[in-house]
Amino acid sequence: MYLLSLNIYLLFSLSRSFINTWYNEKQNFKYSQRNINQMEKKINKIQTTKQFLKEQYLADSRPWVVTFSGGKDSSTVLHLTVEVLLELKDEGKDSKTVYIVSSDTGVEMPVINNYFFKKLDQLRIFIKNNNLNMKVQVVSPEVEQTFWTLLLGKGYPSPNQNFRWCTDRLKINPATKFLTSISNENRSILMLLGVRSDESQTRAESIEKRDRNHRGLVKHDTVPNTFVLSPIKDWTNSEVWDFLMMHKAPWGNHNDMLSLYHKGSGEADCNIALNPEAPSCGKTRFGCWVCTVVSKDKSMANMLQNDEDRWMKPLNDFRNDLEDYRYDHTTRQDRRRNGQKGIGPFKMHIRQKLLRKLLTIEKDLLPKLNGKYLISNEEIIQIQKEWLHDGDFFETAISIANDFNRDISHSSKKAFSKEERTFFTSLSADKGIKIQLMDQLLQTEHKYRHQLKRSGILMDIEAVVEAYALGKLNEI
Repeated sequence: MYLLSLNIYLLFSLSRSFINTWYNEKQNFKYSQRNINQMEKKINKIQTTKQFLKEQYLADSRPWVVTFSGGKDSSTVLHLTVEVLLELKDEGKDSKTVYIVSSDTGVEMPVINNYFFKKLDQLRIFIKNNNLNMKVQVVSPEVEQTFWTLLLGKGYPSPNQNFRWCTDRLKINPATKFLTSISNENRSILMLLGVRSDESQTRAESIEKRDRNHRGLVKHDTVPNTFVLSPIKDWTNSEVWDFLMMHKAPWGNHNDMLSLYHKGSGEADCNIALNPEAPSCGKTRFGCWVCTVVSKDKSMANMLQNDEDRWMKPLNDFRNDLEDYRYDHTTRQDRRRNGQKGIGPFKMHIRQKLLRKLLTIEKDLLPKLNGKYLISNEEIIQIQKEWLHDGDFFETAISIANDFNRDISHSSKKAFSKEERTFFTSLSADKGIKIQLMDQLLQTEHKYRHQLKRSGILMDIEAVVEAYALGKLNEI
């Protein structure tokens, strides 16, 4: 009886072990099969997207524009497009030009800027070596519309949600100008954008609302005779990342981009704009290091956690100063540029202080900036022109820049000549007053030059003299 019970027990144990082994193997098989199925699905999606792009390319003679920011979505679209063009070239069907259009605002985060221009250089070399019918075009704002010209030159307060003057001037307008020119030249163009429904519910609803023609194209809102195609709009976030990690870029690789995303923890990038479904700049994303549209630049804050990127802290501190100054009304004039009473531009001495501080930071960080200035000589000259309109006849911006070895040679017929500046400096010394008092008085008079009623000028002059006597001239 005992032996029978033991045999039954052993048989049961062996059966249970067999069942467990069989079950685990079956689960592993299901898991492996599921992975295989998922992999096949992803491969099919890539091939389907490329086939769709090829059909669109061959459907007409309309040139293509691929907007490229260097971020994950635009990189995916460009990667797929380049692979399609290589196939079409082998077939002798690469008949029309594809433009790679990118935006340089002049105030991008330095590590992003270095990465971005490195990518563009790689693309140019790859295009040349493979004789592809592609062109790289970088658009940037006119010097009169750059961030520093407007903030330091005209005294615009740093942007916020209610007065976001930067996006249009730095991104949209330069891109619109270029795209309109090639659209007019070719009668029509097709833009390829890296927008996806998976990014947010709002984005998905926005994409679905837009009218599409029989080819799935959307008419652009602002650029004439331009249509928009979103080839990866149905891709998920994980599908984009899987593609970038598993497929080497034709022009190099995606490893440096993946590293930047990892360090910055940014799930978006501030694209070239002109994207009908794009969110406005100012989310958690890589972009301008001076951005004050967000209350805190989280991508920069995350970057500063890394030892190799901590050198950018002075830039982040300067950005925070810009935000603080915006809401400190003692830094702002009491009249707007249209002459109305109200919180106006930054005061002249604040603009001068910010320019000097910016150049100080630039001098300290120049080795890390790969020799690229934070502000160009052209911008400084334009700033001086704006300051001249506000009564700075001593060409202070040029003097400040040359204190930092910029060696800018510039003179205006309306500004004081070197001899006149020497005279005023000598006169101030003889009278025992600082040249800043004379500068402020000249600016005060200049402010009223176009006003029919100048009744307030005497009160303003009195305020300047009183502030000077109290040692508070910069507070005016």
